[in-house]
Amino acid sequence: MSSFVSDCRAKALELLEEAERATEEFAARTKIKCREGCGQCCLKPGIEVQVVEMLPLANALLEASEADIWYDKAASDPEGRCVFYAADPKDQTLGRCQKYELRPSLCRLFGFAAVSTKDSKHPALAACFWHKRLQPDAVAAAQKSIDAGESVPLFADFRMRMFALAPTPSYSEIMPINRALMLAIEKVELLARQKIED
Repeated sequence: MSSFVSDCRAKALELLEEAERATEEFAARTKIKCREGCGQCCLKPGIEVQVVEMLPLANALLEASEADIWYDKAASDPEGRCVFYAADPKDQTLGRCQKYELRPSLCRLFGFAAVSTKDSKHPALAACFWHKRLQPDAVAAAQKSIDAGESVPLFADFRMRMFALAPTPSYSEIMPINRALMLAIEKVELLARQKIED
């Protein structure tokens, strides 16, 4: 099981990197870009992710001897705003992710991916508030291109592919990001202890 989970962690990281490339390509084609230093999407409490996609980050925290620190922060508000978001004290909508390189797929896709809708045969771009406000023409043009058949990253596609990586149902659970971080840390710490005992 230990090597299977390690393999799962590596594949999860590959899928996260693929999501990053897909959104970068979509952004380059559509010219949609985030507001400089924007952290608006990080303000919503309880953003939900799968435990499996938090494994690369949890492992990096363990290797850096930071797992306990971040676990305690997440445990203090498991349903709240992501513990990795560091807001600008003067403007909460501006800030940065403290673990940006290992953030989960939702964080990589939001604003540059689409969702399937019941009312349309074409996916709908999940553009953020600031995209719509500051770049309405680019957002409209992007949706028009999607309607014409241009490819767009899909949230459901990455979620299902991440789900398929999970070695057991507990890894594929969808839950608030801080709670998912806690479970991912517990799992990588357990695996680390098992390796020491072997």
